[in-house]
Amino acid sequence: MSSYSFGVYVLSHVFARRASGLVREATLLDTVLFGIMNNGAAVSVWYYISSAPYLFPGLNQTLTFLLGAFLGIIGFGMMWGFLGAAMPRSGGSYVYNSRIIHPAIGTAVSFANAGFVMTAWIWVLAPWIADPGLPILAGAMGLDPSVVSWWTQPLGMYIIATLANLLGLLVVLFGLRFFFRIQRVLIGWSLIGAVLAAIILSVNSHQTFVDVWNFYAAKYSSLTWEETLMAVNEVFPLPDTWNFASSVGALLPLSWALIYGYVIAFIGGEVKSPRKNIFMGQVMNALLMLIIVGWNAFAIESLAGYKGMHALAYIDNEGLTGYNFPFSTTYLNIAAMLVHMNPFIGFFFGMSFIFADFMWIPFSYIAFSRGLFAWGMDRIGPNWFTDIHPKWHQPVKLLLTEFILGQIGITWYAISPDVLAGFSVEVMQLFSVFGFTAISAMIFPYVKKVRHIWDTSPHKEWKILGLPMCAISGFLTFVLVLTLIWAAFTSEGMEAIMSIWTPIYVVVWVSGLLWYFGWKAYRQKEGIDVTLAYKELAPE
Repeated sequence: MSSYSFGVYVLSHVFARRASGLVREATLLDTVLFGIMNNGAAVSVWYYISSAPYLFPGLNQTLTFLLGAFLGIIGFGMMWGFLGAAMPRSGGSYVYNSRIIHPAIGTAVSFANAGFVMTAWIWVLAPWIADPGLPILAGAMGLDPSVVSWWTQPLGMYIIATLANLLGLLVVLFGLRFFFRIQRVLIGWSLIGAVLAAIILSVNSHQTFVDVWNFYAAKYSSLTWEETLMAVNEVFPLPDTWNFASSVGALLPLSWALIYGYVIAFIGGEVKSPRKNIFMGQVMNALLMLIIVGWNAFAIESLAGYKGMHALAYIDNEGLTGYNFPFSTTYLNIAAMLVHMNPFIGFFFGMSFIFADFMWIPFSYIAFSRGLFAWGMDRIGPNWFTDIHPKWHQPVKLLLTEFILGQIGITWYAISPDVLAGFSVEVMQLFSVFGFTAISAMIFPYVKKVRHIWDTSPHKEWKILGLPMCAISGFLTFVLVLTLIWAAFTSEGMEAIMSIWTPIYVVVWVSGLLWYFGWKAYRQKEGIDVTLAYKELAPE
């Protein structure tokens, strides 16, 4: 009895707080929408349709989506659901990897993801509201692009991105309950916009598309549809048939709609009935996004034709001499064109993109603060990492820190914009987050030091041929991660980006390891053995 009591006493003093101070406020709907929010809704549809045929010409979308559904839902979505239900704490993958593999690995993973990547997303995504967000809005409404052109220049972009960053901070600062109210409205709007676009693209025939295209071609002295295909073919050979490598490679842009629901892990300690709702939320957000992206993607292919799908993607990325339409060839602009630029529908489309993009900013604050808060709970960070505001139940000091870091990133982007940098940030996560978490899931049922956690898992008995489903989903996720990394490094369009970013990945990872061992040594001098914290889950 005395040794047990001593053990409890030691652990209670290893953790920075006896209770996290976070409140379980997220319902199942909030949890699902939180995943869809980070999958991007209307933005992910655009990213796939405009990137997949451009980066991976010759893809077979049927094969891409079948593979995506199998690996992304049975693998990725279920894996995060299993881990989150077993360890329902806020902090993201840090909690899982630090307990299952090693605290140094968990810290390095979290340092890269919560510490670096979340700031990088503000760097990329806040300026996206200005460009491509405002041009998409203007184009969908049939406005002259000059109306928003100043806002896509460095100063205008900086102002828009700064306002987005400030609003993102305020949305989170007033608490998760307020955040979830905003999320329901803006993500609901974005989902409706993506579905409405899919309906419009689906009900129109190829001939109608050609007729409408040629109508606007005459209006703007632009290339007809037939001339457009020939012009694109001269600079970007349009494929006649599909190939396997491109079909698999296209999982990379599709992954934006499939894998980012993992962020539910960051609010695991704030989800009601977490052992049920975290798992359901992870699976449902991936399934819904797959349906919405697939609906729009196949509708575009049917509408424009196989070669036309590739041509539209090329124009959206590179432009085309002779293409004089006052809008780009995004799926939202094409859908708006088919209803002859109805200003109300166009406004709805444009804002569905902007709202989805904006919600990534407050989310980055949540993920950054929850990740560093979890470090603080385990004593591998300054004590103020665990300060929670008594009224708003938020780590306000961490939120303000992220605002400053995000502002530095925005300044850099405004000076040197890079739309495809989003892929670079994703590959950082593939290496540093998803791969190691997949390993954690594979070994979770078999690691002795976390057997007491596994034994309380609601999915312990889920097995196929005697193998735990958690391990199977981890393996499938690892296959998906390797596939996406292969796609990133073999795509010609990604070569220059990866040559710059690979050294960044290494530096960030090494910094994460140094952070852990530095704080471990510092706490040791204070008489605190931080390794004791990793034997248990932090207090709720």
